[in-house]
Amino acid sequence: MGFRGPPVKDDRQIAGTDESAALPVLPFAVEEDPVGARSDNPVVDVFGPGGLIARHLPEWEHRPEQERMCAAVARAIAQMDVCLVEAGTGVGKTLAYLAPAILSGRKVVVATGTKALMEQVRGKEVPFLAEALGIPFTTAVLKGRSNYLCRSRLEALWSSPGLFDAASDRRGVARLRKWAQTTVEGDFAELDDLAEGHPLTRRLGCHADGCTGRQCPHYTTCFLYLARARAQQVDVVLTNHHLFFADLVLGDAEGGAFLPPEATVILDEAHGLEDVATEYFGMSLSAGELAELARDTQALAAAADPTTGRVLAGAAARLGEGFGTILRHILPREGRGRVDPEVVSPEALKAWHLLDMDLEGVALQAHEIAHGLERDSDVASRATQARAVLAEVMAGADTAVVRLADRKGLSSGSLSALPIDVSGALRERVFLTGRPIVLTSATLTVDGSTAFMKGRLGVPDESAEVILASPFDYAKQAILYVPASMPEPGAEGHPEAFDNEVERLLNATKGRAFILFTSHAALQRSAQALRGRLAWPILVQGEMPRDALVKKFRSTPHACLFGTATFWEGVDVAGEALSCVIVDRLPFDPPDDPLVQARAAAVTASGENAFRTYQVPLAVIRLRQGFGRLIRRRSDKGVIAVLDVRLRKRPYGKTFLRSLPPAPMVDDIADVEAWCKKNLRKTRG
Repeated sequence: MGFRGPPVKDDRQIAGTDESAALPVLPFAVEEDPVGARSDNPVVDVFGPGGLIARHLPEWEHRPEQERMCAAVARAIAQMDVCLVEAGTGVGKTLAYLAPAILSGRKVVVATGTKALMEQVRGKEVPFLAEALGIPFTTAVLKGRSNYLCRSRLEALWSSPGLFDAASDRRGVARLRKWAQTTVEGDFAELDDLAEGHPLTRRLGCHADGCTGRQCPHYTTCFLYLARARAQQVDVVLTNHHLFFADLVLGDAEGGAFLPPEATVILDEAHGLEDVATEYFGMSLSAGELAELARDTQALAAAADPTTGRVLAGAAARLGEGFGTILRHILPREGRGRVDPEVVSPEALKAWHLLDMDLEGVALQAHEIAHGLERDSDVASRATQARAVLAEVMAGADTAVVRLADRKGLSSGSLSALPIDVSGALRERVFLTGRPIVLTSATLTVDGSTAFMKGRLGVPDESAEVILASPFDYAKQAILYVPASMPEPGAEGHPEAFDNEVERLLNATKGRAFILFTSHAALQRSAQALRGRLAWPILVQGEMPRDALVKKFRSTPHACLFGTATFWEGVDVAGEALSCVIVDRLPFDPPDDPLVQARAAAVTASGENAFRTYQVPLAVIRLRQGFGRLIRRRSDKGVIAVLDVRLRKRPYGKTFLRSLPPAPMVDDIADVEAWCKKNLRKTRG
């Protein structure tokens, strides 16, 4: 792959395109003039004041930043390069990357960080561009296995009434059978009243466990495989980060890649890529996976001869307890901890050896039984994979991974071995593959530089980059409040001082706020303390599903939503419904988290200061995401309050402040109250 020229800082126009592609192509001529200088410039034709989009949307706002992003994306595609684009809130980045990608004539994969954004792109931006551009192109959404109804599991459950947990299950399955006759995609998201994570969706999804693939009698009408076939055929595939990496890592095991291998890749919300990549480049085993393996093993045992069946069933019955015993000996209490193979207790080692023997027996006998019955089964391969995970966690010697145990309850939890650094794998398997890769987000920089994100993700240094500020006028639309004095987080008196500050802030803004926490414990404590003190409705994360909670917030006048990590990003509430965002403390990772410790140690070993070059930049990105919840439109106004005096007092606070949007900062809550009286309406319209 070649990287030509310096990073795209000068917003020059784009060269080249794929003339052999199936889609109609608008030529991208090489130009030396800035964007907008020529009327035959295709970027201007789309995003200019009199361009295609303006002609199809009378209220369209011309944004030079959007033109520049379109130009950068088009250049990266034409030159088959890697490009990073930070596009501040309000730039309109989705249209800015979709339009040049479609016009390039190449197949495109758009991978978002959340299902919500994926559905937004399909339901809003794609139909709009199809009309505005006037070019025919096809689109498909591809999600993970568990999102699709499995016809085989559905019919098996319907024909076995004894497996229903309640009468409501039978009614639910009956409804799903009726829906299966009319749905095209078989995506559970089509069922508005069936909550994500509903027991029936867990039982009836197209899980890999027990899937017989081409051997299944429903293969030709399988919703999952039909979705994958569509993804290979269409021009634009919309998916998420998890499926992108599943295709990258698990494609061979799944029978081949299910995303077009030569397509242009656009990674939206790219600030979250490291966490997802860590999961897929690592290995893990959960109590739930072993329970599924045990159930499938029991079913296979029932089809074997009595003697073999009893032995196999006995081994299957011991899997869950054996795994729980390992977890309890590694972690005496619930939580997360690091596993050091050199100091694992004798009791944990004994439990592992017994479990390994049972898994070995399951693998051998399941293979023989399936072969004898001429039945396709993945029980043997899953048992073998479980043995590999356990061996790596309990006795592995690879210093490039960190071994973790997560325990919930007596026997539930997981064991995993995760890479400490994914930059090398990402560089080789994503960025040096010779196809165009665009990474975009509102938060790719720290203190104006992409160096941190490039380093963590393995993006080649010579890759193009464009940094586009938000077009919003933060000096007029927002105010940043950081108290002049209050106890630091963790100090005596901080919880009471925090609650007092929150109460005054919410009274100033008449509710209409997100209160964002870095821990569930702090959230619960504060919500409980403030329920009787606030005149405004309180909504608390965990009381209902996330999407339902956001919907409730939008429809409840003056609501105050108390949330943790899931509400720091990916939530869009425009208008007066959200006039205040309160952050309880700077969002540093817990210092005792074993993965954080391992990564910090690796940074230190490289000769750098781990706190300054790893933990601070990571927290800066997260705080910028939280800040981004507040101002979503040009007409929005509001208060961002960071109730952590370290932002003022500690030297690293300057890095945070230089990275935030340029809202005026005050340290006296009386100034906040005065600003709210002047700028915020007293009631919602």
